[in-house]
Amino acid sequence: LLPGNSNIKALHEKLPILSEVVADDLRTPAAASEDYLVSKAVIPFDEQFEFLQWMPLRSPRSSTAASTQTSMPNTLLVAVRQNGDVHLLTPSGDLALAFRAGHDAPVTHLAVPSSQEEYLLATCDASGVIRVHKVNIRQRRLDKKAKSARRGNSSVDKISQHLGSMINVTVQLHKQMKLPDDGTGEAAKVTTLAMVSQGSSKYLLAGDASGKITVFTRNGTVRSVLDTAEGIGGGVDSLYAVHGSVMYRSGQDWGYIDLERMELRHVDCPMFTGRVMDAVLDSQLASRVMVTDEDGTVWVFSVKNKRQCHLDLKFANGTTIWPLSLHSVRGYAIGLERGPEPALLALNMSQVGKSRPVAPGPRGPDAVPVPPPPPPAKPIVWRRGRSAAKAWSVHRRAKEGDLLAFLSEDGHEIEIMELLMNVYTPPPQDQFGNFKMPVIAVAVVLVLGYQYMKNKGGRGSPIQAGGGRGGKLDLGGDSDFASMLRNKKRLTNLKSKKPF
Repeated sequence: LLPGNSNIKALHEKLPILSEVVADDLRTPAAASEDYLVSKAVIPFDEQFEFLQWMPLRSPRSSTAASTQTSMPNTLLVAVRQNGDVHLLTPSGDLALAFRAGHDAPVTHLAVPSSQEEYLLATCDASGVIRVHKVNIRQRRLDKKAKSARRGNSSVDKISQHLGSMINVTVQLHKQMKLPDDGTGEAAKVTTLAMVSQGSSKYLLAGDASGKITVFTRNGTVRSVLDTAEGIGGGVDSLYAVHGSVMYRSGQDWGYIDLERMELRHVDCPMFTGRVMDAVLDSQLASRVMVTDEDGTVWVFSVKNKRQCHLDLKFANGTTIWPLSLHSVRGYAIGLERGPEPALLALNMSQVGKSRPVAPGPRGPDAVPVPPPPPPAKPIVWRRGRSAAKAWSVHRRAKEGDLLAFLSEDGHEIEIMELLMNVYTPPPQDQFGNFKMPVIAVAVVLVLGYQYMKNKGGRGSPIQAGGGRGGKLDLGGDSDFASMLRNKKRLTNLKSKKPF
């Protein structure tokens, strides 16, 4: 190395003491992202994609063989191009099926149901036409002709049937629908799309630029049209569906959609100060909402009866930065900062839902609002910088790690990652746990007392108290006293006998 080399200068420079290093506690992660994130596949494409979402599938049946259980995936990744080309990918990145959605205009939205009851995907184009396709998935098996051909022709090199995809995916058009005219002879511009199942009923919801939400049934008929604007103006910004509940956001207004009564339930939170920029439902509890304001601060609310709002937790200002989009997993909130320095992070939600002290004062409408618990000392569990993403999606799994998918900003690359984060669940406590030892001790004393009283009235006493053999003398076959009585009785019998 040359004397003026920068490496030599770096080795000679003194490092600062760790206690003197200034760090932002709010944005400093508590752990490394490498401990929780694993990249599964990076898939490059020549064509450009615009949308992607995970489509959940039912878990394989327990009656099937073990090889079948491992080969059948529990989700598929749906990627859609603007021209209507749709690709279905497995979690490992393999292409399961590619087909055209059949739109004449550019595709603008994609929606899949959050439930596993039926495999559907809906696409909407710029003209307001919505096409719903049904996806059928089954295990790939050889037919009789293919099996006989493999057995009979032994001269040809055989390739294992387990190589490649083990699922057979087919798709068919289920229904096509269009938004009703807005009075000018043209359909309103669709701004958001969602699919939801509530009991045996399945609905498709489309929000437009005029602030209306059109509810379609499974057969494509218009069930209801709900107006979120009410003369104020402004379109529907987003629809979020999970666990049969649907939340809408239209400007400053947000709330729930009651699909049974077909009405909107506006939610007003008195303790919230700011503008709602993004809102998502908790993956475990549909009555819990995570809201992001214009500064990027995350608020967590608990909504009772889909109207009454209570603040459960507020993260400190500066913890996250807008623009920010959120997804919910068990025990954590996964956020993607889309600013000049994009980053993926996990927020600690352990303080949410904990009991709070009741504030003194009147009850009822005039009750004093109870302040939320303080946020965690280390709100960010981990953080990882990454390239900008055009779209991303999260799929929650019960017995495996959660799946994350990212579409690059240019739309030519999809990355699939696995999130390995577990939440410690304490074992359930027995309500009678403190009484177990006293109950056992009393039971032992009762058993011993019963045995003592039984032996005292039995062999331990020559006369049984009203029991035994009719209250007669218990001679005890092995005692000396009993032997003497028997001998005496024999002598008496011999004396009483008369001679011939």
